[in-house]
Amino acid sequence: MFIICSCERNNLSFKKFHHDTINQKPQIKRITWEQALKEAEKDRAIYGAFEPSKNTIVLFRRFLGIELSTNGGKSWEWLAKKLNRLDEITIDNKGIWWGLVRWKGIHEASHCRIFKSADCGKTWDGYIFNTNVFFPYHIYSKPNQAFLVINFWDKKVYSLLGNDPQHHWQYVKQLPKEDEMADISADNYFIDRHDNKLYVKRKGGKTDTLMDFRKAYEIYQIQKINDTIYVAGPALNNADSYFATVAKEHILKEYVIPGLDLNITKTQFNHIFLTATTGAYLLKNDKLIHIFK
Repeated sequence: MFIICSCERNNLSFKKFHHDTINQKPQIKRITWEQALKEAEKDRAIYGAFEPSKNTIVLFRRFLGIELSTNGGKSWEWLAKKLNRLDEITIDNKGIWWGLVRWKGIHEASHCRIFKSADCGKTWDGYIFNTNVFFPYHIYSKPNQAFLVINFWDKKVYSLLGNDPQHHWQYVKQLPKEDEMADISADNYFIDRHDNKLYVKRKGGKTDTLMDFRKAYEIYQIQKINDTIYVAGPALNNADSYFATVAKEHILKEYVIPGLDLNITKTQFNHIFLTATTGAYLLKNDKLIHIFK
């Protein structure tokens, strides 16, 4: 497939393809589509969560599509089964669903695709990008805003004018370029990658050490809502995951969660979702509710 790209001032153009034509990675053992669906259905691993409204939850499956709940996680519908996976998703101010898949290659080529759904995630069209020209690496916009992405190479934000990612990406602003090895932080609290401890930067420049997470092998994620801090990473036994809440600069509660690849999602409603190889959890009243398993 040849990709036609052009760049004209701040507008960019890309070639469109239908989701049925996406080239999947070759498999050693050939299986039928029905067999692939059955295998994917057994896999309950979830990569992330998205909450566009108070009762609507979208979960990112590890293989084949998304899970949608419109009743707060009581029941689920498997959608977008012809999409291998999505890394991020949003819904813009026109009700269009946008999904992003990206990979920054090291020894292999990078790739990026954006998917669009005008029927609430039931059917999708896809757009493939020449990442050497334009590399949408993250969705910058929040739900119910115009669709914005961040270009990987220069950390510039672009807005899509209209609903066709083939045309008219307009420059919006420049973001500060981040240090990839910077400490993991939330406001004035941060985790030092060298010693796995939680620190706080006080007014006047003083830094205090708050705590060491002894039950965690590593802390690789931190979120903050009001005065509560949430941290996550692999547990000491490397077979489970570790999650903790910190209030008033003391550990409030610690959890060891079955499964790996734990991820914290803080939504626009200040809800905390945890996703892992064992499914998805909702933190409510200091209890983890296993909403998808």
